[in-house]
Amino acid sequence: MLNKKFIVLLVCLFVVMTGYGVLLPVLPFFIERLVASAGNGNTDISFHFSILTAIYPFALVFTAPFWGKVSDRTGPRALIILGLGGYSFMQIMIAFSTNLAMLYSARILGSLLSSFLVPVVNAYISNITTEKKRTRAIAWAGTAASAGVITGPGISGLLINNNLHFRWESGHWMIDRFSVPFLALAILGGITLVVSLFVLKRTKRVPATALRKLTFRIFPKGKWKSMGELLILSLTIQFAITLFESVFILYGKDVRNYSASFIGIGLLVCGLVMAILQPVIAKWGPLIFRNIKKQILYGFLIAGAVLMLFVLGQDTWYLITAIGIFGLGTSLVIPNLIALISLQENKSSGWALGMQSSFSGIGQIVGPLLGTAIYTLNSTAPFYVAGGILVLLAFIQFLNYKS
Repeated sequence: MLNKKFIVLLVCLFVVMTGYGVLLPVLPFFIERLVASAGNGNTDISFHFSILTAIYPFALVFTAPFWGKVSDRTGPRALIILGLGGYSFMQIMIAFSTNLAMLYSARILGSLLSSFLVPVVNAYISNITTEKKRTRAIAWAGTAASAGVITGPGISGLLINNNLHFRWESGHWMIDRFSVPFLALAILGGITLVVSLFVLKRTKRVPATALRKLTFRIFPKGKWKSMGELLILSLTIQFAITLFESVFILYGKDVRNYSASFIGIGLLVCGLVMAILQPVIAKWGPLIFRNIKKQILYGFLIAGAVLMLFVLGQDTWYLITAIGIFGLGTSLVIPNLIALISLQENKSSGWALGMQSSFSGIGQIVGPLLGTAIYTLNSTAPFYVAGGILVLLAFIQFLNYKS
C-alpha cells in the first residue's frame, strides 16, 4: 500500500493541513500588525480572525461537491496540481499582504483554489486502493492530515522568532517575521506540486461532451437515500470535535484557570491520539468489531459519553485522559465513515467525498459558533449538548443496526 503515489498523496494532505495549523496561532498577530500599520486602532481583531478562519470551511462547503464531480470526470491529478498551485499562491499572497483587503483577497482566492484538495486526494486514494484496504488507506490519510495540524503551530513558533534579512551591495530587503511561515509553506507547497507532477499518473483526457454533462445539482436523484445518513454523521462528528476544541479553550481559561501551555497540551493530546490511533484502529479494529458500522456506533458512544463526563472531574490528569479517550472515539468514527462513503459510491468517489467534506465543513462552522453561544449561557452546557447528540445518534444507529 505504501507505494510512491500513496506517499505523495499523504504528503499533499500533510502540507495542506500544516497550512491550517500554521495559520491559527499566527493570524491574530498578523492582523494586529496590518491594523497597526494602517492606524486603525479601534479595529476588532477577533472579528477579522473569526471571519478569516471561517472562509476556508465556507469554501469547502460550497465548492467541494462540484470539484469532486469534476474529479470523477477528469481524474483527480489535474485538480491536485491546481489545488497545490492555489495553496502556494495563497501563502505568498498572505505573506506579502500589506492591508486587510489583500489578506481577505488571499484567503478567499486561495480557499476557492485549494479547499477541494482534501476530498480530491481522498478520492484518489480510494481509486488506487482495494475495498479491503480502503479503511486503512483512509486512516493513514487522516493521520497525515492530523499530523499537519499538530505540526503547524510548532513550525510557526520556530519561524516567527526573527525577521528575515537579505542584504546585497546596493540594498537591503527585510521580510517580517510573521510573513516567514507563509513563505515557508509556499515553498513546501511548490516542492510538493513539482513532485506530484512527476509521481502521480496522468489521467486520460475526457471529451468535452462528457464535461458538458456536469450538473450542478447537489444530489443526483436517489443519492440522498443512500448517502444522507453517512453525511449527517460526518457533519455531527466534525461539529462535536470543533465545538469541543473551541469551548475547551474558553472553559480551561475562564473556569479552570489553566495556562495557555496546558490548554495547548490538551489539544495536542487530542490531535496526537487521533493521528496515532486512526491507522491502528483501521488495522486491528475489524478483529474486535467485524462490522464497520459497529465501529462507528461505538465511536459515537465513547466520544459522546466522554464529553458528558468531561466536566465532572477536577484533576488535570482526569481531563487529559478524557481528552485522549475522546480522541479514541473520534478515531473509530472518521476513517470508517470516509471509507464507507467512498465504498457506497465507488464509481463517483470524488463527488461522494466532496459531499463528505462539504458536510464536515458545515460541522466545522456550526460547532464553534453554537458551542461559544451556549458557553455564554452556561460554561458546561456545550459539553452536555454535544455529548448528548453523539450518544443519541449512537442509540439511533444501534436501533438501525438491530433492525
